[in-house]
Amino acid sequence: MMTLKMEGARVVIIGAGVAGLVAAQHLEAAGVRPLVIEATDRVGGRIKTDQVDGFLLDHGFQVLLTEYREAKHYLDYEALSLTHFRPGAVVYRNNTIASVVDPLREPSEIFRAIFSSVGSIKDKLLVWKLQRELKGTASEELFAAKNQQSSLAFLQEYGFSQTFIDAFFVPFFGGIFLENELKTPAPMLRFVFKMFARGHAALPAQGMEEIPRQLKAQLTQTLFRFHTEVAAVKDQTLVTTEGEEIPFDILIIATDPKKIMPRLAGAPTPYHATSTLYYASTGGQLPDRLIGLMADKGAIVNNFCLVDQVATEYAPSGQHLLSVTLKDIPTMANAEEKVAQEIRDICHQPNWQLRPLKRYDLPKALPHLDHLSYDYTPTEARLTEQVFLAGDQLLFGSLDAAMRTGRRAAEGVLAALQRL
Repeated sequence: MMTLKMEGARVVIIGAGVAGLVAAQHLEAAGVRPLVIEATDRVGGRIKTDQVDGFLLDHGFQVLLTEYREAKHYLDYEALSLTHFRPGAVVYRNNTIASVVDPLREPSEIFRAIFSSVGSIKDKLLVWKLQRELKGTASEELFAAKNQQSSLAFLQEYGFSQTFIDAFFVPFFGGIFLENELKTPAPMLRFVFKMFARGHAALPAQGMEEIPRQLKAQLTQTLFRFHTEVAAVKDQTLVTTEGEEIPFDILIIATDPKKIMPRLAGAPTPYHATSTLYYASTGGQLPDRLIGLMADKGAIVNNFCLVDQVATEYAPSGQHLLSVTLKDIPTMANAEEKVAQEIRDICHQPNWQLRPLKRYDLPKALPHLDHLSYDYTPTEARLTEQVFLAGDQLLFGSLDAAMRTGRRAAEGVLAALQRL
């Protein structure tokens, strides 16, 4: 039964990213009408899509892993019109090109997989063995270890050769983790490997921002205020950068709290940085719907793909959209042209015409965490009696974790309101 406490509670959420939107959804379901405050012009947080010259450009190369438990609960995949990458990648290394495609998903690739120059027969058997093991392991169990070794240590201990680690795991998971030393705790590698083994990497037809747009469309009682930046929290009042005061009973901070509550946030969360560059093209050839991985250590590029091969709506008719993700934010002059030239050299296409569209430098692309958790209780989301936290930096960098933390924060808020 709806209580007056729920109906009249002044609950404010800072941040209209995925975590904040999921929190608002749970609050609405309990009769609360939250206010969401967002510094930018729209929902999405780090998940946004721009339209440039008829192209759809996500803020950094992003995909939806369809096996995410939380995403399957909150999102309507059919309405997103998802299209899938093929299960594998193309490795560019030492001036050679070799594909690594999952023969369990594409049986016609089994002989090519066996005789591929990327990895020994033992390495390929270990990949299939790891797939089977992870498919049958609950995600919670993957994060259960108190002492979490690095992803690199796990792969070495599992028996993979260093050659295969360098040629496949470093560029593939390095692109996901945004660090090429594979220092990321092994639970993250096992979890992502399981997601790829059980599901697909997908793109919504109209860009990744369709995900937060869909979440927002489900909200009917939530008030949004955009272009509103919070400068500080004083007692039970938010102070904006314009000096406005906004009172609250309960607050969810669904963004990095260090700027607005430095006394309580503790040490700031470090982040991995990267840059994604987009190019328009009318020519050029890449393997269909596969991500290209650059395995040479001295390269600027980490991974790249023709996005419109997966989702045709990303590019105007007759043109292609090339997405290139770098190993770090470049500091050299003429970075766009140097990256384009490296792509031409990698792909052995010296005359490939690539027109720069836009560059996204992402200094806070993913949180850098030394210990990862799959979940926590609603009580653990509480920072003070009136303040709760949400965001993937509390668990591990992913859409799945962001959604889970939003739900846990909302559950904590609802329990706190019952006590008022």
